[in-house]
Order: sequence, then structure tokens, then C-alpha cells
Amino acid sequence: MDKLTVALLLSSKKILVLLRRFRTMKKSFFHFSNYVGNPNWLELGQEVEYTLSPNGNTSASGNCLPAENVRTLPKGSIPQPAILDGTHNGIVARPLRCINPDQQEYAGLIEVLDETKQSVLTQHEFGITSLVNKRDLLQKGDLVTFRIDEIGRAADINAVRQKKRATVDSIKGQFGFLNYEIEDGKKLFFHMSEVQGNAVALHPGDTVEFSVVTNQRNGKSSACNVLKINDRPDRLISRLKLNADDTVPRLIITRAPRGPQSKGFLPQARIARIPGILIE
Repeated sequence: MDKLTVALLLSSKKILVLLRRFRTMKKSFFHFSNYVGNPNWLELGQEVEYTLSPNGNTSASGNCLPAENVRTLPKGSIPQPAILDGTHNGIVARPLRCINPDQQEYAGLIEVLDETKQSVLTQHEFGITSLVNKRDLLQKGDLVTFRIDEIGRAADINAVRQKKRATVDSIKGQFGFLNYEIEDGKKLFFHMSEVQGNAVALHPGDTVEFSVVTNQRNGKSSACNVLKINDRPDRLISRLKLNADDTVPRLIITRAPRGPQSKGFLPQARIARIPGILIE
């Protein structure tokens, strides 16, 4: 049995999966029928084990053998290089090939520039497993923070993107739409897996913070790292929760009370009154 990581989900119908280890450029693919388990749970960057099909045909490119008996492995099953201390700032000089299929290189590339932003100090390749968010579509020119492992590759990569705010327009199944227009007046969409925290608690009308990314494979823009913003202070929310008991009598306020004047409350306010009887 060999071990690789899931590098790319091919085809919108999720029929094929490409396996790849960027360090060795070794590739294999498999049909979902050769996966042991529920293929809907497959995620980018997952570690798997498999056997190569002895009589299988290669892919159209001629350098990709089919795999079978594919099983997922616990995280950490494949030894990874140790990550060194220190965080660095860089810029994506080359995305992953799954983001830009026109490029020849499989691995992405991050460059560290000098203070003038004119000279390249160091370069570091990265793969799917290098990303903190495996669904993040890092593109050329994106600013990132990252760490470096013992073989000089980038690790723990986080994108540094401009944050935007909008309200949720609607949610339909696994996709949501924001009141944020993009090309041709279309509303920006997001996948529910991009929602930070409890996605069930997100409803139309909620204010969210997000970043906009464009998929270079299909040219479509979407929202990522969607975070719900509380419009009410936490103290008020907790008080509302405490007063949400429908089994007790409720007091309805018909008008706001008058506050004290500069000389104190009016004399009429000091008159003894019978409870339940209003004095005009």
C-alpha cells in the first residue's frame, strides 16, 4: 500500500480524484467507486492509502496511474518535515496547478521580498497540505503569512486579504448568497463550508464579514472565510435569552417614562396613586 494526499477533486460531478505528493511529483487518480467509504466526506489534503491497479490505463496525459482500494488515514499518518519557529510575510508568485491548470508546475511558490519589494530574498514551494484552510484558493499576488519547514517548504500558510461586510440575502441548501454584487449584477455566493463557527446559526439578514476570491479555473468569484458579526452587544443578547420564557406574564410598555427635570420629578409624580389606575 502507498500513501499520498488528496490534491484535487476533479470534475463537477466528483467522479475522479487526483492524488499527489508534491515533493516527489508522484500522481495517481481513482474513481469514486474505488473509494472505501463515503466519498462525500473526502476533503482536500486528506491522507489516504491505496494500491495501484496492475492492469489500469493511464490518464490522458500518460503519466497518471489509476489507484484502487483507497482508504482515508488518520491525520499525521504520513510523516511531515518539522516546522521551524518564526512567521514570515510573503507573496504568492505561483498558485497551485489545481488553481491554474495552464501552468506546468504542480506546486505553488511563495516569495519573500526585500523592503523595496523589488528583489526576491527567498522562495518556498507549497502544496495543499501547506495551507491552514485547504479550501483557500490562493492566487498569484495574494499576500500571505507562513512558516518554513526543515526542508525549506512553506507551511501553515494563511492568506492576508481585505475584509468586506454585507448581509445574507438567502440560503439555498449548501450555498448562500450575499447582498454584494459582482460582475453582471449577480449576488456573491458562498459555500456553507466557508462559514466560520456554527453555520446553522446563519440566517438571511445577518451581517457577515468575508473575503472575495476568484477561481481561475472557471472565472467565478465567491466569498470565503465568512464570519457572522453580532449586531447586538453580548450583554443584551444574554438578557434577551433570560427573558425569553413564554410561561410567565409579560409587561408591555405603551409609552416611554419621563425622566427627572433639573429640579427633580414633578410634584404630581409624588402623589400617592392606586395601583392599576392611570392618572392623566
